[in-house]
Amino acid sequence: MRAYDRAGKGPAPPVVLVHGLGGSASSFAGLAAPLLAVARRVMVLDLIGHGRNRLAPGEEPATVLEQDSALCAVLASLGEPAVLVGNSLGGALSLHAAATFPDRVAGVVGLSPAGAPLAGEARSQVLHAFRGGIESARELPARLYARPPRLARLFERDLGRHFAAPPVRALLKNLVAADDPGLRPATLDRVRQPVLILWGEADGILPRASVDFFRSHLRRGTVEVLPACGHLPHLEQRAIVAARIARFLAEL
Repeated sequence: MRAYDRAGKGPAPPVVLVHGLGGSASSFAGLAAPLLAVARRVMVLDLIGHGRNRLAPGEEPATVLEQDSALCAVLASLGEPAVLVGNSLGGALSLHAAATFPDRVAGVVGLSPAGAPLAGEARSQVLHAFRGGIESARELPARLYARPPRLARLFERDLGRHFAAPPVRALLKNLVAADDPGLRPATLDRVRQPVLILWGEADGILPRASVDFFRSHLRRGTVEVLPACGHLPHLEQRAIVAARIARFLAEL
């Protein structure tokens, strides 16, 4: 993974921001700034094959397991436990890291996190959303946002090419594999750190059943549903999300 690291001015543990499938570190630019005031350190990651962390010629796209290993390597390099803030796939990776390496994770904030098992209609919904092509690109803003940006139509072709990229397609195939159970309840049972889930009420990518899944299986989890918000709470409700994360950090 590629990391962008800055020293903060606050007393809270380091914060590591992890984007979702097809995203990049730049999506967290607006959220990183207020967190620098409350945390000792803020690190923003580009997943393998995303953002500026591009694959070398001939390099194979990373699997979810390889992304997970790369995140754990970043955590090991910090020298102290960190709070992970992850959107979508980044949220699933963050929860898995908390279960696997509890000494490296002080807490987790999931922003419409993936990881709840996908089957039947829910699996079809995700595949349909990211099926590729211009029609899919035109539909994505309405799935990602409760109120799509006015200029979204100008970037339809770029969005279509972006989600058709091999690193994204390979991860998507990995994530929705028919035999992939997602985050098993037994995995979440090993997450003993405090967890805050902020779920966009109008999320058009992941099923609303995910809310019940996380409420049922997180030992120390708080799940809050944000009205007028889609799959990207850190972009659509930035001020609310930043304030809620700051409170979560203060309560650790």
